[in-house]
Amino acid sequence: MLIDQLTDHVLNTQYEDFSDEVIEAGKKRIIDAISCTIGGANGSGNKALLDLIRRWGGSKEATIIAHGDKVPLPNAAMMNSIMTRSFDFEVTGPEPEGANAGKMVGHAASTTEPAAISIAEYTGASGKEMIAAVVLGGDLAARIAVADDFSFDTSFEACGTVNAFGAAAIAGRLMHLDHAQMVNAFGILLNLLAGSFQGIWDGVHSFKLPGAMSAYNGILSVLLSQRGFKGIKDPLMSPRGYFAQYCKNPHPENALVDLGKVFYVKGQHKLHPSCYGNHNALECALEILRENEFSADDIDVITFDVPPNRIKHFLNQSFEEKDCQVRALFSIPFGIANALVRKEVRIEHYTDEYIRDPKVLALIKKITLVPKLPLGKNHAGRLTITLKNGTQFSAYREDPLGWLDSPTPFEEIRNKFMRNVEFSKTVSEKNALKALGMFEHLEDVDQVTKIVKFLVRSKH
Repeated sequence: MLIDQLTDHVLNTQYEDFSDEVIEAGKKRIIDAISCTIGGANGSGNKALLDLIRRWGGSKEATIIAHGDKVPLPNAAMMNSIMTRSFDFEVTGPEPEGANAGKMVGHAASTTEPAAISIAEYTGASGKEMIAAVVLGGDLAARIAVADDFSFDTSFEACGTVNAFGAAAIAGRLMHLDHAQMVNAFGILLNLLAGSFQGIWDGVHSFKLPGAMSAYNGILSVLLSQRGFKGIKDPLMSPRGYFAQYCKNPHPENALVDLGKVFYVKGQHKLHPSCYGNHNALECALEILRENEFSADDIDVITFDVPPNRIKHFLNQSFEEKDCQVRALFSIPFGIANALVRKEVRIEHYTDEYIRDPKVLALIKKITLVPKLPLGKNHAGRLTITLKNGTQFSAYREDPLGWLDSPTPFEEIRNKFMRNVEFSKTVSEKNALKALGMFEHLEDVDQVTKIVKFLVRSKH
């Protein structure tokens, strides 16, 4: 059965089977994602969940990154995941390669990496074990994702479905489940999948929950399986299994393409917060600002040319003073206006303190998305700014920075780690540098717990 092949892949692949390129890509994903866990420590809405977890209490099994609380493992992973997702800044993917290249995966790493560090702490895993679990958990999530035709309009939110399989795979591997237990854990998990993209359309805090619940539910499924709780026998291919219930046009064979030969591990590392669909617009604005002198008050009108499928889209929503902070993360008009007013893009620009700046709100009203570009390059955009004196500036981009065809250098990911630390004001610079150094040589770390102690709020 397909589930048996994938389970063998997760449990039996050895660290030594990975190339140096795979290991480095895995470490880059871990560094990027955990930096965003720190950066999202005080993200909008997160205090509500943190307060509940603190109220619930319980066994001190794993650490909430940045805050330092020791709580039950599923709660720690859930909280760490929701923080990672808070500014839509974390590495996306892992992206499929080879015959499956170009198929949608999304934000698996917003679940798998924060879950992995929690589980590695809980189990006393080594750095090598954590790397292997992250590579294989992400690979599994991506393979299940590409086994369906993705659509923002009809698909379940991938963070609430495939991410959960990735989290369960990581937990099962690090907790040393046998084959039958792992298949059973996936069977339990099938009844815990969920998620809707409506949270992004509505611009509300709950957009972060699918990935966070995947971390929780993946771990819960493994813990239940260890204790004899029975799940669905064939969670993928049974008549009411994953492909029948959650997929519109499944292609299960895609999950097996080059299995064990090509590991889907490379992520797309963002250099700006907010949805990747905003980034070409941001870069166009920054390019125009680098080359020309003008102020936001000089602007008469702004157009952003896009493919037709970007018009009736969650990215083509304006931002108003009454809107939740999340709306800003998924609004091209907000992103353009913010960049032009502030002449840069920083994490804090997407916080409640900054998003309602009257100058930004006023400029948003002058921005229109126009369906002038051909289909096929969804991220392509041409920004044209017309000043009140008639002067025009224009810039065009196709692929965002950090895309697989222009990968983000390791140094930029290190810088991003420290940018998140500086913004968060929880972990000290000294401890952050120690943790970063250990992550860069994660294969030499005998216990991941030694890194976690540097990833919490400074006591002095």
